[in-house]
Amino acid sequence: MKKILVLGAGTGGVVVSNLLRNQLNPREWSISVIDQGSRHVYQPGLLFLPFGLHDYRTVDDISRPIRDPLSAHVDFVNATIQAIDHDHRQVDTSAGRFDYDWLISAMGCRVAPEEVDGLSEAFDDAVHTFYTPDSALRLRTALSEMQEGRLVIDVADMPIKCPVAPLEFAFLADAYFESRGLRDRVTIELVTPLSGAFTKPIASAALSGLAEEKAINILPEFSLAEVDGAARTISSFDGRSVEYDLLVSIPPNLGPSVLDDSGLGDGTGFGLTDRQTLKSRQADRVYFIGDNANVPTSKAGSAIHFQAETVVDNILREIGGRQAVPSYDGHVNCFIESGHNKALLIDFNYDVEPLQGDFPVPHLGPFTLLRESRVNHLGKLAFRWVYWHLLLGGHMSNMPLLPSHMSFFGKDLDQLPEISKSHQTHIREMMTTDAVTVPLGTTLRQAAGLMSDLRISSLPVVDPDARLVGVITATDFVSMLHADQATMTEALRKAFSNTACGETRAGCLVDDVMTPEPITLREDASLHQAVEAMKQHHVHQVVVTDEARRVKGILSSADLVRVFH
Repeated sequence: MKKILVLGAGTGGVVVSNLLRNQLNPREWSISVIDQGSRHVYQPGLLFLPFGLHDYRTVDDISRPIRDPLSAHVDFVNATIQAIDHDHRQVDTSAGRFDYDWLISAMGCRVAPEEVDGLSEAFDDAVHTFYTPDSALRLRTALSEMQEGRLVIDVADMPIKCPVAPLEFAFLADAYFESRGLRDRVTIELVTPLSGAFTKPIASAALSGLAEEKAINILPEFSLAEVDGAARTISSFDGRSVEYDLLVSIPPNLGPSVLDDSGLGDGTGFGLTDRQTLKSRQADRVYFIGDNANVPTSKAGSAIHFQAETVVDNILREIGGRQAVPSYDGHVNCFIESGHNKALLIDFNYDVEPLQGDFPVPHLGPFTLLRESRVNHLGKLAFRWVYWHLLLGGHMSNMPLLPSHMSFFGKDLDQLPEISKSHQTHIREMMTTDAVTVPLGTTLRQAAGLMSDLRISSLPVVDPDARLVGVITATDFVSMLHADQATMTEALRKAFSNTACGETRAGCLVDDVMTPEPITLREDASLHQAVEAMKQHHVHQVVVTDEARRVKGILSSADLVRVFH
């Protein structure tokens, strides 16, 4: 019997195990999951525990026995993972050695306060975090006792699980102290190593604006060097310091050290991962999913949902003797709690940042992208049921309205940097300035020779004063070849005769075949205007002229591709 071994029974491990179990014959394939934990934690609930919101009050409200979400036909081993020998396809654990044919690492990541001077020693003395269940509950007590002063939420370093969670905490703290009538006595500050509220510019601007409305100060580019618990200050590597009365710390997040020890990691415990196939870059038949992968996207549950489809599909492809495909595009979506029973929703991937719009259906939603709404808040609350009953069981793959690849459907594309650039960039910056022209009277043979030698698809035609009068394109030649036989024979005879076309010029010169009055634009027109002109007139290029209709250049659709580079 062949074996698939899954390391970790968190979201990623459970989803891929259940999906593979539904696809592979249990008489031919065993699937085993190894994890040292005893409870499966619904991590989005950690955000609500410190405030006791929405029925999140105890650890039992956000967790279940670790075996519960796994299929009954998946084996579970409660053990510590000690070593991975990917050359011999073996994993050593506290429960013994396990062989595998394919290995999936889904071990997540951990908070590492010991990485910052003074942070471990300061915990529970006005320093707390909400990234573990027990610490989130202790933070609730600290918040309830706070009557005034400075609440500082500090992100020590990136990457972290759910990059928006610290900002969400700040928003919820704003609403929490307002509900207690203490908001004007409590200063809330988010201290982050990022350049703003988020990793992507458009979303960062929107979220920073919302924080400003709520009088939440954001201190950017602060890389935490030290915590002084006695003085109640945090210091950055560049010498700045911030005082606090209550510090909510997001310590450095590290991957499991066993990945580094086994030669699979990047030095911080995160697996060296191909960002599109999700295969290990160091070993064959090894995949990474979720927080322990080092792909450049958010470490969040929704990312795991979309990654699972790629991992499962690629393993099935390899089992069938085919190559893995680079199908994961970094897709993530995430509800962002903003307090007062409202939330935002963001949806993005490796290349496209969060944009405004409606999700998943344009104009209907029901969710709004990058804008606050109560429906978004209800969506975040409803996700707990979806998580336990649909996501973990593998019942959400290939849903029509929630594709694994990010969709542009419903998004305001005018916000895309590329489209914004097309409005701001002039044609002169992108056009080909050494455009070749031909004069009236040029033979088709000469024009065809030029186009072939220069590998171009069109030639502007100019009069004796160098003014544009037309353009001849490869399409014009193709159209000749589509003529009926008699017409085509006559045209070819005249066009390509070794003699000088005789007394009749019809069909012989560019004058007779060219498109008169071609589409033209001025140099100071924008690229967006050029795109609109191409779309309206069904052409792939425009001629750029001056006021006297003298040719200054050519702008083709191929030139526009450089906007995306």
